[in-house]
Amino acid sequence: MADNARAMRSRARLRGPLLVAACACAYPALRRLDPFDDPHAVPAPRADRLRVVSWNLRNFPGDHDLHRLRDRLEELRPQVLAAQEVLDPEALARALPGFRWQASRGGGRHGQRLVIGWDPDRVEHLASAEHDELSMDGHVRPALSAYLRDREGGLAFHLVVVHLKATRSGLPTRREQWPRLARVVTELAVTEPRDPDVLVVGDFNVAGGEELSAERELEALGIALAPAGLEPWESVGGCTAYWEGSRRDAWWEPSRLDLVWSAGFAELAPDRRRAWPSAHCSRHRCDPMHATAHHPDPDLQGISDHCPIVVDLSVRSGGP
Repeated sequence: MADNARAMRSRARLRGPLLVAACACAYPALRRLDPFDDPHAVPAPRADRLRVVSWNLRNFPGDHDLHRLRDRLEELRPQVLAAQEVLDPEALARALPGFRWQASRGGGRHGQRLVIGWDPDRVEHLASAEHDELSMDGHVRPALSAYLRDREGGLAFHLVVVHLKATRSGLPTRREQWPRLARVVTELAVTEPRDPDVLVVGDFNVAGGEELSAERELEALGIALAPAGLEPWESVGGCTAYWEGSRRDAWWEPSRLDLVWSAGFAELAPDRRRAWPSAHCSRHRCDPMHATAHHPDPDLQGISDHCPIVVDLSVRSGGP
């Protein structure tokens, strides 16, 4: 009996160190699973940041899951929404009540309009313009711009939304659109209201071409936009959308089509120039994902193949 008691006490003494060792080994894995420690996760909204969300909504409203769209917008809490591929701007307004809206007249051959929405309690809309020179005589989408001011921190800037020609075969048209966009940005910075701070967002469709990879197209785009002082922002995770892939085997491949560029913003530190793809891009960490009609991804099939892109701008003078 005494021997059994001593054995039990010995096993109890061993269990303590073993449990500590097991927890120590598991801790890195647990940290990776912690959503609050996920480097791909969109930061929580902050009072000293103005949140701009850019989103290609894939021929909205179509057969979209409107409840999920509203939930996504409620989670992200944008103060400004820059949307592309909107067939019915009034339907989008119903999905985000309380916002004010500006929609492009042109939408290319398929009526895919650009829309800028803003929360009037937080954002003042001072000017707007539609830039038909990017529409290539109405065949594709124009650019849409607005001059906005944050009511709390005083930050003011031009916002430009684009949706350039799609597909790899559309590269020659995109090459023509790039210098036109650079001229739009240059002119906005020097015309009333004079302000060098310009934020450009949207679907740039950098898919490459027959003899050019997507990476090389992005390099060429940067060279074309450099005369306007535009610099690219990092896309956290490296993707902004998903496509079916060349095999069409229900494995969806990540891609980077949606971009953020800025000119001016002298007080914005380079390490703050980061855009955060949300929804399926962050959930799948820009890895390939399996999705079918019977087992769909609710954001991919329910809303859009593109992910919402979050940009947080500091509204305090001299802020990080």
